[in-house]
Amino acid sequence: MAFVMSAAKSLAEFYYEQEEVEPWLTDWLSEHGKSRETALRMCRNAQVAARSSVLPVEDIFRPKSLTESNQIYKERSIELGVRVSRSVIDRAGLSPQDIDMIVTVSCTGFMIPSVDAYLINELGMRPDTKRLPITEMGCAAGAVGLSRVREYLQGFPDHRVLLLSVELPTLTFQRGDLSMDNIVSTAIFGDGAAAVVLSGSPQGNAPRLSDSRTFSIPQSTHLMGFDLADKGFHIRLSKEIPEAVRSKIRPVLDDFLGQNGMTLDEISHLIFHPGGKRILEVYKDELGVSEDSLHFSHKVLRECGNVSSSTVLMVLEEIMRNGETQKGDTGLILAMGPGFSIEQLLIRWES
Repeated sequence: MAFVMSAAKSLAEFYYEQEEVEPWLTDWLSEHGKSRETALRMCRNAQVAARSSVLPVEDIFRPKSLTESNQIYKERSIELGVRVSRSVIDRAGLSPQDIDMIVTVSCTGFMIPSVDAYLINELGMRPDTKRLPITEMGCAAGAVGLSRVREYLQGFPDHRVLLLSVELPTLTFQRGDLSMDNIVSTAIFGDGAAAVVLSGSPQGNAPRLSDSRTFSIPQSTHLMGFDLADKGFHIRLSKEIPEAVRSKIRPVLDDFLGQNGMTLDEISHLIFHPGGKRILEVYKDELGVSEDSLHFSHKVLRECGNVSSSTVLMVLEEIMRNGETQKGDTGLILAMGPGFSIEQLLIRWES
């Protein structure tokens, strides 16, 4: 069994309302003869009110080499990782020495050793702490990390695991890339980190992860990802993504829940990664769920933007802290990412 003892999130140093970013975005596009109105319309329709960044906005739009961007990624990932890890371990009523394994997820930069190695030193963790970095899973990785930790704790029920996600998408901005993918990314993504502490044994009223499953849509690897070029990461966000999700989401979730003897109507809390406005609309249309049931997904998207793999863990943190959960409640965790994969978990509040 795997029990979620605590969750925490941390935004980056600089926090901007969407209106503060719009002039920089429109000026950048105007330099290349692109429509300012298109950029403004995209920003204002994105349902993102504010986002954070590890850089001041003027430095986001400044040309940078891959070397410079990746060095910033390394330094800020360690800073954010240490901060949110301290918070989530403290919320769990533990010390860093109590953690038996660290699982880290990220896709917006590259570093060896991975961030977990630095956490062991910075937090004073035991030298025999196990390490598992998971990369290249994109927005789904927060849920993927939960799934892999659940499986690990089935084999080591007396262990405690720290799951950490750090994502800095603003560092992937490409000034010379005028593709719609890059423009959309600039309008909706933000930086931040989230973390969860899990245990293999019951802890107070900690909810239990009871099942998980991955579903990969056949022949869909082209829909989402990054291309690595001389100046860094170039994002790929196909306009086919909403239709691909629309065609699969209901039967995939019905099958997963059916295997657990449940239907979607019996789920108390929807813990869905808010990839963007259109994906949230697909959820509502295809699953028949209400706007209110996706309240915390909308809240995180509005206040933080899309923070890639960290986002679904931020939604989980919001529900655990503010969701008025009760004994007997169930939750469905859902995130999607490159592959194109749909990651699903069932969570239960049993006490």
